[in-house]
Amino acid sequence: MTDANTTAPPSAMRAAVNDHLANERTHLAYVGTAVSLFASGITLHQFSWFIAEHRDTLRPGTFAAGWRVGFGMVLFGIVVALWSAFRFDPMTRDIDRGIYRPNRIAMLALSLGIPIIGATGAVWLLWR
Repeated sequence: MTDANTTAPPSAMRAAVNDHLANERTHLAYVGTAVSLFASGITLHQFSWFIAEHRDTLRPGTFAAGWRVGFGMVLFGIVVALWSAFRFDPMTRDIDRGIYRPNRIAMLALSLGIPIIGATGAVWLLWR
């Protein structure tokens, strides 16, 4: 069984390796983003508990808003991690076949999702 890349010219093989390494770096960047969302969401949730326990005159809903934003960040982190996992293998196959095309709708959705989460957190912080 021979690999298709072993008969390719060295420059083509190098390009394929670079494409696969870029795919792996992208996957790892999404994993890092997911971990950051998990950590930030859990921290926000715990900070809301701290405020609720140590504030004499707590505005109604302060804990609930922080809990919702933190929980939303954790859920979004889960979505990002799953999306990255399910995206990696098909992209690897498309690179091998030479038919890869970027998914613009998915990138737009992710690019808008992060600022929406950030804006929600900013509104929560101003509202408190």
